[in-house]
This record gives sequence, structure tokens and C-alpha cells, in this order.
Amino acid sequence: MTSQMEKHGSAAPSHRLSRAEALSQLREARTIEKGPVSLDAVAMPVAVLNEQRQVIFANLAFREFVGARSLEDLCGDRPGELLGCANANGACGDSEACEFCGAAQAIRETQRTRRVAVRECNISVGTADRKPAYDLQALTSPFEIGGKPYVLISFSDISHQKQRQSLERIFFHDILNTASSFKVYLDLLRRGTADEGSLGLISRLSVISDTLVEEIEGQKVFVSAENGTLQCQRNLIESTSIATQLMEQVGGLEAAKERSIQIAPFSESFSFVSDDSLVKRILGNMLKNALEASPARSVVTIGFGKGTDDHAWFNVHNPTYIEPVVQKQIFRRYFSTKGRDRGLGTWGMRLLAEQYLGGSVSFTSTPEEGTTFTLALPLRPLDF
Repeated sequence: MTSQMEKHGSAAPSHRLSRAEALSQLREARTIEKGPVSLDAVAMPVAVLNEQRQVIFANLAFREFVGARSLEDLCGDRPGELLGCANANGACGDSEACEFCGAAQAIRETQRTRRVAVRECNISVGTADRKPAYDLQALTSPFEIGGKPYVLISFSDISHQKQRQSLERIFFHDILNTASSFKVYLDLLRRGTADEGSLGLISRLSVISDTLVEEIEGQKVFVSAENGTLQCQRNLIESTSIATQLMEQVGGLEAAKERSIQIAPFSESFSFVSDDSLVKRILGNMLKNALEASPARSVVTIGFGKGTDDHAWFNVHNPTYIEPVVQKQIFRRYFSTKGRDRGLGTWGMRLLAEQYLGGSVSFTSTPEEGTTFTLALPLRPLDF
């Protein structure tokens, strides 16, 4: 029967080679240094592990990372022991705590499958003269020396990334709570006020608070999408309904003043399956960009229909032409014609459409026809 520790990639205390045997493997491994590409040229810490998960070779970055002066100093030890892991205790990979160690899991997976494995691991350091913990990403891949199987392991420090993600979660949670509370109190104030002048001011503040919440939610979505942590939903969406909702939502923005939004006459009512919040996010950005780019008394249209290839499409059109030099940069990250600290809009639309909805975002722009952005989506995702 498979034990719980074996199931998760850990095991009972395992056999180790003696130091003399490990040094013998080191002598064989030194042929790596004479190869066409030296591991010392690799900036990240890299080590070669034998079948007993002992380090028998390491590049300069790894030696500096663990404070070893020479290859002989670290030869025969396991990665956690060299890193000062508080759970290793001379048995890296064999203790109960190793059951949940990403590095140990990655090593065992590569040994078992002879394939690349990637895991995150948090290593608590037990010595007083080192930082209390490492947040690392371990990448393991199969490796051979003289026809014998080894594991190549590299570590990258993701501490700043993990800290940033944690701060982002806290920030978005707190600021959304604050903005939502502001909106609730405005609604209560409106119900208790009869003066028309005050009601008009409160109504305007409500629009601003709605926009604030929407912008925060949008930024949260883009950050999650960039981090690869965004979770998609699957909803049944009706084309005319979602277009109407977006027209009402965007129609109250400052950019919509002296401009109108209309549904294109060729539009077709139909239903499809996708993540409605992400579809709204993409089309909402298209509409906002179209309004901001259009002169006063312009008409922006949103059209939609079904293609012959089991895809739905949405078009957002405005009469303004985009110059060629801008067209070439339109989907670049951080590029914007609106000034500095902008530019997630078009880049973010493509990111969400392609990586999360299985669709695409494209555009055409000519002096005669103006500009049209198109969102194409499968009528039914492959994983539905």
C-alpha cells in the first residue's frame, strides 16, 4: 500500500553515498566544466544531484548562494542541508516536513518521470546568521553524465514576487472594502435626503464611486491575469443583453458626454458560453477607448454576431483614424497615447482574450472608415 509520504513525494530515510563515493562522482562530473557551455556562465544557482539526491557538482552561483568555497566543500550534501533548512537535520528529503517541500517533490518527480518539474518551496533557515526563510522556485530536469542518470536542479529567488502578491491581495481587499463602504453610505444618504440640489450632488458622487470600484476591480483582474492566478468562470451570455448593460454602464462616464453609443443595425442576438465579467471588462475598455478617441457629437457603435467557425464576435467602432506609428505599438504593454502611467487597456484586453477566454482581439483603422476593434470568442470553450 502506498504510504501518505510516498503519495506526496517524500519517503522514509534513504540511502546515501559516502563522501568518498560522492567525490568519485564529482571527478567524473568535472567533465561538465570542459564542455562547450560552462554552468558557471549561468546566472542562477544550478546543481547536479545523484540518484541519492546528493549534490555532486554545482556552478559558481550555487556555491556563492550556499557559501561554499569549493566543489569539495558541498559534495555529498543535499540541497536543503546546504541551504541551512531547519527541517533537514542531516536528512534532506526524508523528514516529515519534506512531504510538503516543493524542491523535494520536483526532484522525486524528475527521478520518476525523467521529465522537467517546477515547484515553489519555502525553506526556513535555522541558523542565526542567515535570513529566516527563502521563497524559491525549484526547476528540475533529467541529466546524464557518462550515460548515468542525474538531476539538474536550479533555484530562482521569488521572495519579492511572493511579497508583492501578498501586498497586492491586502491592498485590493482593503481599498475595495473602503470604496464599497463609501458607496453604501452614499445610497443611505440619498434615501434620507429630499432636497433636489443635494440629491443631484449625491447622484454624481454615486457615479464617481461606481467608477472607482470598477477601476479597482479592473486593476485587480489585470494583476491576477499577469500573475497567472486569475480564475475563469463559465456563464451563459446573451449578446444583446451584455451590450445593453455595457452601454448603460459606460454611458454615465465623463468620456460619454456629447457622444452617443448605439447598437449597430446588423447585430444578431445569440447566446454563448464564456466568463461574463471578463467579456464585459474587454468590451468596456473598447467602448471607453472609443469614446475618449472620438470628437464631440460623435457616434460610437457596438455590433455583434456569429461567424461560420463557431465563434462569436463583437465590434466597437469609432470614426477616428489611428496614425500608422501608433497602430504599430497599440498592443505593446504600457504603451498609451494618453500620457505616462497608462497603457494597460489594449494590452490587457488581448491578455484576457487570448490567455483566458480562448479568443482574440484585433483592430483595423483607415482614414475613410475610422477604427474598429474586434473581440472574437468561441461560442463554447473547449473545457466546457
